Amino acid sequence: MLALAIAGLALTSLYSYALFHSLAEILRTSVAVAIFMLIWNVRESLDNSYLKFVSVAYVFICGLDVLHLFSYKEVGVFFSAESNVTIQLWTGTRYLEGASLFVASFFLGRKVRLAYVITGFSAACGLLVGAVLYWRVFPACFIEGAGMTPFKIASNYLVGFLFLASIGRLIQTRDQFDPAVLRLLVTAIGFTFLSELCLSFQVTDYGILFVLGHLFRIISFYCLYKTIIEMGLSKPLVVLFRNLKVNEEALSKAHDELEARIEERTAELAEANEMLRREMNERRRIEEALRRSETKYRTVADNTYDWEWWIDPERNFVYISPSCKRITGHAADEFMADPGLLLRIIHPDDRPFFSRHLVEGEKAMTAGEIEFRILRPDGSVRWLAHACQPAFDDQGNELGRRGSNRDITERKRTEESLRESEHQLRALSSQILTAQETERRRIARELHDEMGGALAVLKLRTSQVEKSLPDSLSDLKEGLRRNLTHIDEIIESARRLSRDLSPSILEDIGFTPALRWLIENFAKNFQIEVDSDIVPIDHLIPKDSQIMIYRVFQEALANVGKHAQAGHVSAKVRLEADTVSFMIEDDGRGFDLKSARTKAGPEKGLGLVTMDERARMLGGSLDIWSAAGKGTRVTLFVPLGKGE
Repeated sequence: MLALAIAGLALTSLYSYALFHSLAEILRTSVAVAIFMLIWNVRESLDNSYLKFVSVAYVFICGLDVLHLFSYKEVGVFFSAESNVTIQLWTGTRYLEGASLFVASFFLGRKVRLAYVITGFSAACGLLVGAVLYWRVFPACFIEGAGMTPFKIASNYLVGFLFLASIGRLIQTRDQFDPAVLRLLVTAIGFTFLSELCLSFQVTDYGILFVLGHLFRIISFYCLYKTIIEMGLSKPLVVLFRNLKVNEEALSKAHDELEARIEERTAELAEANEMLRREMNERRRIEEALRRSETKYRTVADNTYDWEWWIDPERNFVYISPSCKRITGHAADEFMADPGLLLRIIHPDDRPFFSRHLVEGEKAMTAGEIEFRILRPDGSVRWLAHACQPAFDDQGNELGRRGSNRDITERKRTEESLRESEHQLRALSSQILTAQETERRRIARELHDEMGGALAVLKLRTSQVEKSLPDSLSDLKEGLRRNLTHIDEIIESARRLSRDLSPSILEDIGFTPALRWLIENFAKNFQIEVDSDIVPIDHLIPKDSQIMIYRVFQEALANVGKHAQAGHVSAKVRLEADTVSFMIEDDGRGFDLKSARTKAGPEKGLGLVTMDERARMLGGSLDIWSAAGKGTRVTLFVPLGKGE
């Protein structure tokens, strides 16, 4: 279509160079205005200052090009215009264009105020127009009978150097751009440089170089169109919201790293527990040795790191290790003199629990393990891991109970920190999903309201132009009709993208019809046979929960379409007592669920994680079954009346 449009435009030069020139300038101006309008409407979300600066620059540059067009004698707007004035306007505009492209690269990574940029370009254009048309101080570029002046020839080389320098700056700062966007920008400036070469070396006012120069500029603007408008519609996260994507990837990486740290700390805790069990077993073997030798018993017991005790059947202390001072703040003699001190230093909330443990242990004559808190004299709280067992002599007579107490305060703090981290991670995940839905709705609204409206106006104006052309311009009319068809396709793409981003169909026709529409649309797009059994449940599910269920349904169907290679899909929604189940089942190739959940980094993806998180926010659960060659079944269970 681009080739046909360029060929058609080139053919108009055979009829009239003035007509060709006018159409070329109007086309470039229309694209520049469209680019500026898109950037202006997404300026709050777009962080790429380069695109903002260039969009404003080209609106003013095209305005000067239109003024340059009006200065031609053939156009007849300025009847007193001279060839020198026309070339002066063209030369000054090229200086402004080359300088703008070069300066724009220095705004990368910086904030730019569009109001200041617009004011600056307004002043620059005003000075240029005044210097050429009012004050007449702009250097002469063309002298009748003599041709181009030395200033004009030098300007051609200088402007070309500015274009090449702009390409060099883009390559130097390529890490700031998506590779596809960078290639299109370099191509656009490259064709602008070729256009300047053609128009600089033309001998006559009109000719093949004149036509090629303007066609190259149209191709340059087409590349800008591809960069900002087309990629902005089909790949908004690549062009308009690239920084948002980078932030989401960084947040996902942080999420994975936090999960890994939690797993590491959990493994450390499990290892510590296992070590504690081994040490307790070791202590039991030591206690056997202590019964054989009082000397060995005292040597080991008095120097143990943990707080050890021995109480007789009447709960009087027989032995207390010296380490009790370090752990409790009370010396062993205090416990010996006051047996009730043990219960008094136990935290009031844990005393009933500890007393019940003693009674049950004495009654059953079994070993036991518990954890409880104590209060030190300075008011601090310490956690103890307590293990005890009955003691017997060689004849089997009960001697009381042996107790061992280890200070696990730091371990408890670590566990609490892990629980808090998990809670914060859950809260952050919920906030991310909520913010994602909010951003989806905002983008969808802008696509539907602003971009949709702009495209509708463009379609109407194009249609009016097509109808107003005489039948003698059938090729041009046919080209306009093809443009109308292309505009319709863009409008439909924008509507489809808006629906995918924010399913307004939930509010338009209801939750159950929306699910049926989603299934029908999936079957049509992927050419897969789908049977569905969906009961009406709109009145049972809150509005906030409906969008989360819809997203899970949408993600499950998308995974089937992308990966399953299925021939048949079954979709069911069932109401069972106080629970609603949503099931998607296919007969595709299946996958290894365990491997998919344990993958790390970019290979893991966010699909399963996001579905699990949405199920949690709904207060329900997600069950996934899959086997290689046997298909996949995804079932979401949502309790009625629950969810965040």
